Amino acid sequence: MRYNHYGQTGKMVSNLGFGCMRFSPDDEEGAIRAIHLAVQRGINYFDTAPGYCRDKSETFLGNALASLPSELRDTVFVSTKSSIDDDKTADAVRKRIDDQLSKLKIPRIHFYNMWCIMDLEHFQRVVAPNGPYEGVVKAKEEGLVEHIVCSTHAPSSDIITIVKADAFEGYTLGYNILNYTYRIEGVNAVASANRAIIAMNPLGGGLLTRDEQKLNILRDDESETFIAAALKFTLSNPMITIVLSGMANFREVEANVQTAESVHEPDPDTVQRIIDRFESLGESFCTGCRYCLEHCPEQIQIHLYASLWDKVRLKLDDEARRVYGIFTRKDDQWFKGKRAIDCTRCGECEAHCPQRLPIRQILENCDSYFERKE
Repeated sequence: MRYNHYGQTGKMVSNLGFGCMRFSPDDEEGAIRAIHLAVQRGINYFDTAPGYCRDKSETFLGNALASLPSELRDTVFVSTKSSIDDDKTADAVRKRIDDQLSKLKIPRIHFYNMWCIMDLEHFQRVVAPNGPYEGVVKAKEEGLVEHIVCSTHAPSSDIITIVKADAFEGYTLGYNILNYTYRIEGVNAVASANRAIIAMNPLGGGLLTRDEQKLNILRDDESETFIAAALKFTLSNPMITIVLSGMANFREVEANVQTAESVHEPDPDTVQRIIDRFESLGESFCTGCRYCLEHCPEQIQIHLYASLWDKVRLKLDDEARRVYGIFTRKDDQWFKGKRAIDCTRCGECEAHCPQRLPIRQILENCDSYFERKE
């Protein structure tokens, strides 16, 4: 296992991190087995959060760590989170941290994330006086948190501005072969500030697992799986500190560790080779750049609908409906009161889409598939 400096914190972390969101909530034994194997194979970064696995992820991780020999347990770094949607004030976050420490069975949390920052306005609410960030700062002063970090889905232009505010020591963001063009400027900004970059969704939230026959082109040879090739895209990037992969069981741990161990050092040539192969497919997926939104007179959240339709295209129907349910339950945050049916078909979005997606047709499809069924 290769290890990298986590920004300027002085900590060395495994280049493969363990995302603890895919355990079966009914199989704690299987989760613990997977975590133990990961530690034994050299993974030392574990990322969890409230709500994962029906709110059992932190408990599973805590029980797994508590049952490790101390010499192994002491090598592990834990990352967890708080969302402003649930913990709106400094006091609420401080209370949350006490609960998390109890579940995790550790004296302090190594990396504490301000969770799922969507844009600059969201960031400003997080760092406002008596807001969540202030609560984590107080916990850090008490020795209960070591490093304040964030996870973000903000566009690169917003990430550049957030990095300049110097509030975080690490940034967890989605980065994979599908969205690298949209993400690269944000990744460059974080790397230039010598802050850690944790690449989540290295398989595109499941999109890269759906068409094996087509995506086999990413492989170096027939002995390699296309999933391994997609992971190598992020593992080989010299700017990425940790590739965060959600792993549900010991078999997935073993497969991902083998892939991580095959990437002995950063290799920009491998990154470019995989980009060239993927681009040769001529596939067009939404990268979430939001250029369409900047030019939509109705301010429809086109990027959200396009991401949903990509899932439908790749036969992830159940996942698409699940995510649509999340979007509609949080209407003000996600869809902002707009729906696909509000499209006036002016075409401004398509004129500014770098992927040249047929956005008007996508919105019409989403209206029929999701909203007329409601």
